[in-house]
Amino acid sequence: MKCMLEEAKPHTIKKFEIINNYVADWARKILGYGDSKGVVYIDCMSNAGMYRDAEGNQVKGTAILVAETLKNIIKDYPDKKAVLFFNDLDKNKVECLKEFLKEYDLENDSQFTVVTANRDRDEFIITLERLLGSKAYGYNTLLVYDPYNATLNWDAISPYINRWGEVIINHMVSDTARGAKQAKRQKVKDKYQETYQQNISKIVEAGTDRKKLDELIFEIIKDRASDNYDTFIASFPFFNRKNSVVYNLIFCTHHIKGIKLFKKIAWDAFGGKSSLKDTHGEENQLTFDFETGETVVAAADEGCYYIKDVAKYVYDKYGDKEVMLDEIYDDLDRHPIFPSDGYKNEIKKELKERYGAEFKRGKPVVFRK
Repeated sequence: MKCMLEEAKPHTIKKFEIINNYVADWARKILGYGDSKGVVYIDCMSNAGMYRDAEGNQVKGTAILVAETLKNIIKDYPDKKAVLFFNDLDKNKVECLKEFLKEYDLENDSQFTVVTANRDRDEFIITLERLLGSKAYGYNTLLVYDPYNATLNWDAISPYINRWGEVIINHMVSDTARGAKQAKRQKVKDKYQETYQQNISKIVEAGTDRKKLDELIFEIIKDRASDNYDTFIASFPFFNRKNSVVYNLIFCTHHIKGIKLFKKIAWDAFGGKSSLKDTHGEENQLTFDFETGETVVAAADEGCYYIKDVAKYVYDKYGDKEVMLDEIYDDLDRHPIFPSDGYKNEIKKELKERYGAEFKRGKPVVFRK
């Protein structure tokens, strides 16, 4: 079978990396719980599982990366199972994916089940949610919803928001920024209105403001989530080579450990910052505050935060208050972008050097500047 592989841009390859790295750590945490029966991974737009980069080299997509990762992990938990669901509207891509997966001999692994389908993505996950029902009790579910444009079907997604598990959504802000304002046909307007659950005029008003568009998605998730659980949401932007944001990867969970892990994975993948946006070194530029006469750190770039921005957030919020270090970490754990896990030493170092913070066991943090 001849498979025509699509090109994966650098930002998309980075997305593959982040999702796969999250799956690796997520699976070990879930499978390590005594009461857990296993994990369920769902990719409703899996493509062929293999891509090519700009040079023509083959690149593994999330479907193959995750299958390979879970295959290697599940053997360490002999009483647990991994169930993977892959779907794509293009039948040829599904057949190609099945061919690529044969290399991993998954069919002969009693702990491993792979199910492929060739259906509309929303029809697929709606039907699957009904089929899973109580059968998935004891399994943690991760749904990856990765459309090519700003088309999100909340009636299809919502049941997964309220399952025991997580949801990762690819929010195509570039499509909205480009298309919402120009939408003339009612069908196109309806697409955006379904995605953002707002009148087209409010969507156009948000325009190219990535933060406002994200906030609309955040509100929908919170409205759709059960009141019985806390809901934690993280979001990270992905930029193309022209330094324009293409999409945001939104992560949703009811478990504080989930958002802590996802943020750590993302910051690690981006090299200790919140995106790969080229800030041209401006993050290190100092500016002069004419009111205080002091030299201050450059303003944060909302497209790419650094540890210095995390420290400034902490100082601005707690600099004149008595606060324990654990309270600061708890605040950061709930933040949609800033991490704590994996970066505590860096954050403390920045707070010490820039804001004169003093840390004494059992006592509030003291800021001397």
